[in-house]
Amino acid sequence: MTGYDIQALADRAAISDLFVKLGRCLDEHRFDELRELFTPDVVGTTPGGRQDGREALIVQARRNHEDYDRLTHQFTSVLVEVDRDTASVRAYVTGSFGHADNPRPERVLTGLYRNKVVRTSEGWRISELTVDSRFRVEAAPVEAATIAQ
Repeated sequence: MTGYDIQALADRAAISDLFVKLGRCLDEHRFDELRELFTPDVVGTTPGGRQDGREALIVQARRNHEDYDRLTHQFTSVLVEVDRDTASVRAYVTGSFGHADNPRPERVLTGLYRNKVVRTSEGWRISELTVDSRFRVEAAPVEAATIAQ
């Protein structure tokens, strides 16, 4: 593509915002708001396993994030490719998981998102969420216990 028209730019912005909102929902434990981001038949394949359907994916997200009160999900190198009413999104994500009583994360994960989104009557929604794990760093149990003291 040699250029973008206003609609293409608006689509790309709306699609990019989906992933900012996804990170915010996870970071702030706003799991119910994930319904606004996924299609009902979304397929999710993440390090936590494969889930078919919006409700199953939300249950998995809650299970994998609710025990952490300090979370950050950061998306970089976001590439959005729109083809009419569908699009693909490729991005790197770094997720840090920790607790309020410790400034160091307990776990840091990086992964590659390869996703599909579709235009619906409510706007763009994620129809396929695929996270390929790249790196996982865990705090050593002794180190984590020492820092917390």
